[in-house]
Amino acid sequence: MSRYNFAEKLVAQTYDGAAVMALALNGLQAKVREIALAATFVHCYTHRLNLVLSQGVKSVPKARVFFVHPGGFTSFFSKSSKRVALLEESDCAKMHRNAPTRWNFSSRVVNTVAGNHEKLVDTFTRVVEHPSMDDETTRLADGLKAKLDDFEFMFLLFTFEELFAQTDVLFNILQHKAMDVAFCKRRIESFMQLLVELSKAASLTEDPELGHSRKRRRGEQDHRQVYKTLYHSVHDSIRAQLTQRFQQLDRLHFMELLDFEKFESFKTEFPTHALSNLSETYGNFFDEAKLKVELQHFYSDAEIHTSRKLCDAISFMKSNGLDEAMSEVYRLMCLIATIGATSAGVERSFSCLKRIKSFTRNTMGQERLKNLAIISIERRILKSLQQDPQWYEQVIDKFATQTSRRLDFFLK
Repeated sequence: MSRYNFAEKLVAQTYDGAAVMALALNGLQAKVREIALAATFVHCYTHRLNLVLSQGVKSVPKARVFFVHPGGFTSFFSKSSKRVALLEESDCAKMHRNAPTRWNFSSRVVNTVAGNHEKLVDTFTRVVEHPSMDDETTRLADGLKAKLDDFEFMFLLFTFEELFAQTDVLFNILQHKAMDVAFCKRRIESFMQLLVELSKAASLTEDPELGHSRKRRRGEQDHRQVYKTLYHSVHDSIRAQLTQRFQQLDRLHFMELLDFEKFESFKTEFPTHALSNLSETYGNFFDEAKLKVELQHFYSDAEIHTSRKLCDAISFMKSNGLDEAMSEVYRLMCLIATIGATSAGVERSFSCLKRIKSFTRNTMGQERLKNLAIISIERRILKSLQQDPQWYEQVIDKFATQTSRRLDFFLK
């Protein structure tokens, strides 16, 4: 990286929470910041949300035990084609595999089981009654059927189905490469507010007859209250994890300066606190006085901020020559667009490695591996180059002439 003079250019770095990357003293992000002081570290939002769900569940004992069982449904049907055939006869949806390190994958299993409850009960009943099934299959099917008849299991199943309906959308937003950090920040805050509203709604549901009965039979356990407490515990745990793991969002408070939803209020009350937050982190990149004047004009002129997407706003500024007329605002746009909220999209490149370098290519050198990886990662550019009819001829000519070869590749 040194040849790119990154010490003066690097403004942000995004990794997951692995110690070798994120530690404040000896992590990679700390070593980079020793050279590039402005390289703010952003813990990947997607990895944070993954930790929120996994740690939030582990802190509630009954919820932790609950998530041991959904994987049993996928394992049961993945080990036998005969079992899958019975599942298809019941017109039940396919059971997706679970991934213990990616908690958003758990939603697929939870949604499938919750949405196909009756069909799964019918399938397991036929498996138990099928005369040709072995003892292990019958035992597992009977155990899974008992889970589908258990009230506590079903209560938690529908509780997490409700939560995953929201987190799945949030995962997709956080993994979208074009999304800016400010937008992700607003979506996370909205999800936290939703959890508060769900907990309040559950608190308002009370049966008067149950309360009267409780007064008459004080020695009996109030099962309704037990499950209401469990429901609150799940929501409170996840909300506490969200608060803990996203508490550093205030460092990026300056993103609010380009929050298009707040421009109307900024006309009358300028966001001074957000501008001060920008100066603390990236003050050396901006002329604060000039930026404030340009932002005030930017907020008041609706013709300039016609687009509500940051990438479109940058293109509009560039195409209309406003990048020079309002250089400080344009620089702020570029800064916010540069700061990444997630590294999950980049990590998908690593899953191609086992296809690029398989056991049949174990003698591949580092240079060839690097070049094949670039072709795989930048395949969109490769496809655009293939549209040129002369491109293949140019590649062949370069391959034939770059080194001396035993065979003559040119026709004489």
